[in-house]
Order: sequence, then structure tokens, then C-alpha cells
Amino acid sequence: MPDGYNPRMPRQSKSASHARRAIAAQAARLIAEDGLADYGAAKRKAARQLGFRDSDGLPDNAEIESEVRAYQLLYQNDEQRTRLRELRRVAREVLDDFTAHRPHLTGAAWNGTASRGAGIDIDLFTDDQKMVELSLVNRGVPYTTLERAHFSRLPGRHVPVLRFDREGHEVSLSLYSTADLRSVPRSSPDGRAARGDAMALDALIAGDDGSDATERFLATLR
Repeated sequence: MPDGYNPRMPRQSKSASHARRAIAAQAARLIAEDGLADYGAAKRKAARQLGFRDSDGLPDNAEIESEVRAYQLLYQNDEQRTRLRELRRVAREVLDDFTAHRPHLTGAAWNGTASRGAGIDIDLFTDDQKMVELSLVNRGVPYTTLERAHFSRLPGRHVPVLRFDREGHEVSLSLYSTADLRSVPRSSPDGRAARGDAMALDALIAGDDGSDATERFLATLR
């Protein structure tokens, strides 16, 4: 018997892999059906519902996003396409409102995984954050302020967020500095673009008829 060989390892590995897949699938259902937006909260809730422990192996966000895309395509395709068209239409108007501050759409409305009740996440890259607030004030738009972690994920580093309603959709403006635009992640872990400016969003809207979406998805399974 080779040194270090453990006959239980394959079974444990298989069990952990099963747990990850099951948790990812259940988390995707919670996100798609219940509108649970926080991936971390969704996978922990899914693990509890299925009777798994964190030590059984939680899936990463890329695995959950893949399952969300599959679920929405198979069970909510028409609803999802309608939702995305509406969110992206509103997002495009907001980008126009803040064009002087280098706006980029990001999040679920950008990447196509927006669930029921999803909001619109926009990153602004500006050195005049007060002007962003003044723009909302001048338009008579009520807003709240909060913070979120900087995309760098450095401990203790946060950016201000302005949140308001636009046509019944929650819009969140994250205020980064102009310098941050040089180091912003251009793609997510799965290789997809992490955000897009107005021109990129226009291209997305123009090509988003969804007519061959199911065939493209099935092709990935072959």
C-alpha cells in the first residue's frame, strides 16, 4: 500500500462534491424564486435546509451563479428576459444622468442573473462625489447613504453608496475615485465582463433577444 494512501479519501471527496453541487442548486433556487440577493446568505441557508454543515464544503460564488443561470433559463426564461429588459432600460437612463462621473453598470442587471426584486448596481468613478449627491438633490430624488466593501476587498476599505428608487427599482450608486478605474477588475472569476459602460450596455441591449439562449445553454452540456 503506497505511503499516505487513505482508502476513505475518494468517498470523502465524492461526498464533499455532492454537498457542493446540492448546496449550489438549492441556493440558486432561493435566489431565483425568493429573491435572496446575498450569495453568502443563500448558500448558508441552503446548507441548513439540506442538513449539510459548512465543513461539508460550501460552493463558491461562481458555482452558484452558474446554477442561477441554469435555473432561470430552464424555469424562468420569459420572465427573466422581461425583467432584464426593464432593469437595463432603467439602468441606461441612470447612466445618462451621471455620464460626467464615468458610470458603469455592474451586478445582476449587468451579468443577466437578476432575480425577482433585484435592484440596479452602478459604479461611478469620480473625484467629485458631492456633485453626485447634489445632482440627486437638484432632481428632488430622496436617497439614503450606506457603505459597501471596496472591490479590492482590502480590510477596512469601503466606498459610499447612494441608494434611491427609480420607477419602482432600487438603484445603488457606489462612489469610487477616478484613480480606481485603472485597477477595477475587468472580469469576474468565470471570465465574463464584470461591468460595462453605456456603450457596452447598448450593445448588450441590442443583442439581448434571447432567441437562442436555450440552445447555447444546452450546448454547454453536450
